Amino acid sequence: LTGYSLYLTTKMKRGVRAIDVPGMANPIYMRTGTSDRSAFNEVIVKRWYDHPFPGGQPRLIIDAGANVGYASVRFAELYPNSDIIAIEPDSANFELIERNIAAFPRVRAMRCGVWPKSAELVIENPDAKSWAFRVREAREGESGFPAVGLNELLEAHPARFIDILKLDVEGAERELFADDNCHHWLARTKMMFIELHDRIKPGCSEAMERAIARHDFSRLHHGSNLILVRQGDLA
Repeated sequence: LTGYSLYLTTKMKRGVRAIDVPGMANPIYMRTGTSDRSAFNEVIVKRWYDHPFPGGQPRLIIDAGANVGYASVRFAELYPNSDIIAIEPDSANFELIERNIAAFPRVRAMRCGVWPKSAELVIENPDAKSWAFRVREAREGESGFPAVGLNELLEAHPARFIDILKLDVEGAERELFADDNCHHWLARTKMMFIELHDRIKPGCSEAMERAIARHDFSRLHHGSNLILVRQGDLA
């Protein structure tokens, strides 16, 4: 697929395009001339999320910071019997997610942000590239969108475990890992793909390291992702 990336760079005109990818049954939608191409390269070409899942078929996959849905689509291709929740706060990204996941009935998209508590959130950098939006709690008088907690998603699913958590939330991981309630969902998570964002929000890595110190995960790096795989039993 490496040559495919070059083709997209040099041959495609601007606009939303349906891309037929070798080996994939359904087209991928991309806004050419945007950061969608970089996301496509990472997820579809370089396959950053193809690390093998330990032990059987995942039941629940959470794609937190889904952008335009490429990771959710890739997970759906790899694990067709899994329930996948794609979480994305930006309305334009969300519109493209819905197009990308249309062929996958087990993928559910939620337009919200991931946060450790119930809150209204806003995007604090709306002029950023589409894969770099950061959220914060709304101030008085600001109109935002709802937050959803990982514990809330966990308790709502009959599996009661998160088999795969992809966490690429542009710095919100600091708040998630710094919250004492993170240990509830961490103890029930089997594998995580985490992109840390200390460059834009210092303290992300420190908060994560403190949180996972109480849990038994092996680790490796692939691309920008830290991959954590549970070694001990789930709680």
